[in-house]
Amino acid sequence: MEASQNSVKPISIGMSILIGVIIAGIGMVCFYYLRPLLEKSGLSEYQAYFISLSIGLIVILMWAVLLYLSEGKNRTFKDFLIRVRLNHFKPNWFYWALALAIIMFLSTVIFSPILSALISDNVIPLPNDIPDYLNPVRQQTIVKVKEQLINQGVIPLIPVVLIINILGEEIFWRGIILPRQELRHGKNAFWIHGIIWAFTHLFQYWFLLPILIGSIALAYIIQRTKCTWISIVAHLLNNGFPFLIMAIA
Repeated sequence: MEASQNSVKPISIGMSILIGVIIAGIGMVCFYYLRPLLEKSGLSEYQAYFISLSIGLIVILMWAVLLYLSEGKNRTFKDFLIRVRLNHFKPNWFYWALALAIIMFLSTVIFSPILSALISDNVIPLPNDIPDYLNPVRQQTIVKVKEQLINQGVIPLIPVVLIINILGEEIFWRGIILPRQELRHGKNAFWIHGIIWAFTHLFQYWFLLPILIGSIALAYIIQRTKCTWISIVAHLLNNGFPFLIMAIA
């Protein structure tokens, strides 16, 4: 059963945008300032990338908890799960999660050559110090990336980073923010939610188009089912699939 909405207040489009801007700013600070700082301190490229973004996502997860507490609900784990729509999951909904993961993955695969062409022609300029593993023009083979991950000692970090990434984004956005947007915008909430969430990834602005497609699809399904587990599973499948390929490569 879904949590009572009595203490959940609608959120305006202006406040939704403000929250998106703040989180986009957190991503920019982590990627463009904290990551290079960690590299200069002696960490490897992948170590600095994983740790810097994880710090930002931990901040977002803490923000989600604070927003929950500010609503005045019972401070029990059960009530928290109900509020963020993690208290139910129908087995057939796994197919929705799988479909979402496929949409998210295919949007990246389909648009990668287009992005590469636009970047090569300087239509989309990239930052000068962007790591090769995030540059569509300099994409490396799975075997090469796996070798780098092993050499830089970040393999044990991968599952931890995946969990922090997915829980931070899904609990905050699909669990806390989307229900409040639904109260204000009704059936159109998924458009607003998907667009704003996509633009929180501005620190990797060259990937915005494929991210936008997946974001809107994800928001639509979660609004229909009222189940955050679907987005967690879809997010996990999409983000974890490249590492699964590396494991068997």
